[in-house]
Amino acid sequence: MRKFPRIYYYMALANLFFFLGNSFFILFPIYLKGLGAAESYIGLMNNLDKLLVIIGSVYTGTLIHRHDRIRLLRLGYCILFIAYAVYPFITTLSWLVPAVRILHGAGFAVAMVLGTTIVFECVPRERATEAIGIYGITGAITNAVSPAIGEFLLGQGVQHRYIFLISVTLVALSLGLTFYMSRLHPVLDVSNGKNLDGTLRLFRDRRYLLFSAATFIFGGAFGVIITFFPNFVRTTTDLSFSVFFLLYIAVLILIRFTGLRTIERAEKRNLFVAVFVIGAGMNFFMNAMDSLAMMLLVGVMYGVTHGVLYPVLNAHLVGLVEEGDRGKSNAVFTALFNGGMMAFAFGLGFLIDFTGTYTAAFNVAGGAFLLGAALLATTAAWRKADGNIELNIRKRT
Repeated sequence: MRKFPRIYYYMALANLFFFLGNSFFILFPIYLKGLGAAESYIGLMNNLDKLLVIIGSVYTGTLIHRHDRIRLLRLGYCILFIAYAVYPFITTLSWLVPAVRILHGAGFAVAMVLGTTIVFECVPRERATEAIGIYGITGAITNAVSPAIGEFLLGQGVQHRYIFLISVTLVALSLGLTFYMSRLHPVLDVSNGKNLDGTLRLFRDRRYLLFSAATFIFGGAFGVIITFFPNFVRTTTDLSFSVFFLLYIAVLILIRFTGLRTIERAEKRNLFVAVFVIGAGMNFFMNAMDSLAMMLLVGVMYGVTHGVLYPVLNAHLVGLVEEGDRGKSNAVFTALFNGGMMAFAFGLGFLIDFTGTYTAAFNVAGGAFLLGAALLATTAAWRKADGNIELNIRKRT
């Protein structure tokens, strides 16, 4: 940890405030349900912001090579501040719902891509997986903290609009930190290699294409959990969904702080396949979510899945490209992950309405995880690519 530059820790703190505010919107599906929305509408609106995340991530991936990164990060936080401030005015299922979700997605894309890109650029290359994994804790931990606080406040009779106002204060803190980061900007003045034009050419590498598909699947399964799990638990059990989020975050933190260096040295093919299979089992076990013990088991499995896959997939996808394309590849990872969230949640929301059960969506997500495991088990995913893209993460660990 001491080897990371100061700006890394300021970035982590800003990311913590940003995601603490953002994760209160895990409660947004509950709010929409209270307004009379169907699951298909919830799946669409809760993930409409991902459309802007996809577009914004790719566009931001080109902007970062031409503009000051700190100012772009500040822009992202400013957009989020405006979006969060509008949420309390949503009182019906009106045009304001998709409008604010689109604005939310635009700000999220800029803030997310710039934050992780700055991390990749300011830390030693050989410690990228460890750095992005620990940095990611500041975002992942909020998936437990904010919903737990929100669920408690709702139980005390506090209205959603006041909970959303907490998010405005938190993102304002992130915005304020960017003005101090500007003093540390020279730390980021590093050689980033030649900036090659065109993002689509990255997919000419078959390995890159297969890992991109795996990222999309992982994002989709994550989206199913975030979008439907709270209402699934509230409507079908007497359990508290906060227990799941708290446990999965505890496992994730344990893995990120104690196991990432070992994971970096592991045989990647077996690692990826094993974790994708665990993700599949986690979704299939949703069919037996009738006790606290089962919720705890599923929480542990999801902590392992997310704790390992997010940083390792991100660093691996960035590591497959040339130096000048690292920012673009990081943006592609963000776009694919959020694209999976949007596609799965939107499509499976209709499936839930059609079948009348949430477990149908979880079973599809489990099958997708098995497909991801099969893709990453193929020789093509690990064959050395032709041309200049020859970097292998294991050579750097």
